Amino acid sequence: MDGTPESEDVANALPPMRALATFTSGQWADIFAQSAEDTAKGCKDSLHSNLVEFLRSEHLVVLTGLGTSLCVIDRAGNKPAPTMSDLWNAVRGAVGIESFEAILKAVRHPDGDHNIELLLSRCQTAEAFEPSQLIRDFIRVAEKTIAHRCRFISDNLDLPQHESFLRRIARRPTTAPRTRIFTTNYDLCFETAASRIHMVVVDGFSHSIPQEFDGEYFAYDLVRREEDGSAPDFIPNVCHLYKLHGSVDWERSTERIRKRQDTDEPVLIYPRHSKFESSYEHPFIELMSRFQAAIRQPKTSLLIVGFGFNDKHITQPVLSAIRSNVGLKVVIVDPFVQQSPSEASSVMASLIAQGDPRITLISSPFEKFVPLLPDLVSETEQERHHARLRRIDL
Repeated sequence: MDGTPESEDVANALPPMRALATFTSGQWADIFAQSAEDTAKGCKDSLHSNLVEFLRSEHLVVLTGLGTSLCVIDRAGNKPAPTMSDLWNAVRGAVGIESFEAILKAVRHPDGDHNIELLLSRCQTAEAFEPSQLIRDFIRVAEKTIAHRCRFISDNLDLPQHESFLRRIARRPTTAPRTRIFTTNYDLCFETAASRIHMVVVDGFSHSIPQEFDGEYFAYDLVRREEDGSAPDFIPNVCHLYKLHGSVDWERSTERIRKRQDTDEPVLIYPRHSKFESSYEHPFIELMSRFQAAIRQPKTSLLIVGFGFNDKHITQPVLSAIRSNVGLKVVIVDPFVQQSPSEASSVMASLIAQGDPRITLISSPFEKFVPLLPDLVSETEQERHHARLRRIDL
C-alpha cells in the first residue's frame, strides 16, 4: 500500500485538471478550457494525441497505488477503501484508547503525528531491541485490522472506473504483449472489475485448486481453439496483474503461497519502513524483479496513477529506468502532483523543463482521468451483451 495526501481541505482546493509536458511548453496548462471563449487555451487535444501514441507503444506497463481505490463509492455514498488516516483510527479503535496511548508512549511516537506507517516502524524497531508482549500483541492486532479494512470488495459494490480503465488499457491487439499492471494495493478491485467485464487476469497463480503462486505462470497465455480444427487464436481480453505488496486473499502454506478468500493471515507487506527488506522475500522479490525488467525494455510506456512515490523500493527503480532507458515514456497521474509534488515528480518536472518529451505529468484524480484515456479498441457486442445481463442480474 502506498499512501497519498488525503486532507479534505487540500482535495477541495485542487486546481482544475492540468498537464505538464513539452507539448504545454514546459508550463502547467489547463486540460479543459475554462470557457467557450478560451477553447484554444485547453490542451485536451494535444494530451489526447499524446495518450494515443503512449498507449500504442509495444509494451504497456501500469503502476497503481492507493489513489485508484479511493474513488470507489458504495450504494450508500460511502467510500469503503481506507485512507492511511482511516487505518490509524481503525487500529486505535481495535486496541482501545488506553492501550493505544500506552503503545505511543512505549515507542516514543511523536505527538500529533497520526502516521500508521511510522508507528508500525517504531513498534518493529522497539520489538527488535527490547521484545515486549505489549508491542507484539499490538503489531498483531494492527496488521489484522489493516487487512480487514482492505477487504471491502463485495458483490454489490460497483467498480465502473476500474472496469472502464481495464477496457482502455488492457484490450490490445493480440499481436502486442499483454498489458502488465503492477499495484501496491492489497484489495481486489482490479480482479473483481476484470471478472465483471469477462477479462482474464494472469496473476502468477495456477488455475487448479488450490491456486498456488509460481512466477512461471506469467509466461503462459490463453488461446481459443474452435472445434472445427482451425488454428488457435489468442484471446484478446487478457492482462497481467502483479501485486507488489501482496493481497488480502493470499495465504502462506509451508513454503507456498496460495489463494484463500477468508484467510486470517494474508501475505502482505504492511505499511512500515521495512518494506524495502520485505520486498526481497518470496514472492515479492519475484514480482519486483519483473517490474524492474518491464520498465527497462525499449519501446515501453509506463502509466503511473494513484501512486504517491512514498515507497523507495519502487520509486528508485522508476527513476533509474527514466535515466537509463531512452525508449521509456512515462505518464504520471496524481491530483497532488502540481500542488504537493513528491521528490520523484519534481525530478520529472525538471526533465520536462529541459525538453524531455518522454514525460507527462497530469494533475487529476483517477476517476476523472479514466475518461481521458483513448479507447483504441471498440467494445465488442459480446461485452455489451454481458453488461446488459449483469445489469438485470440474470
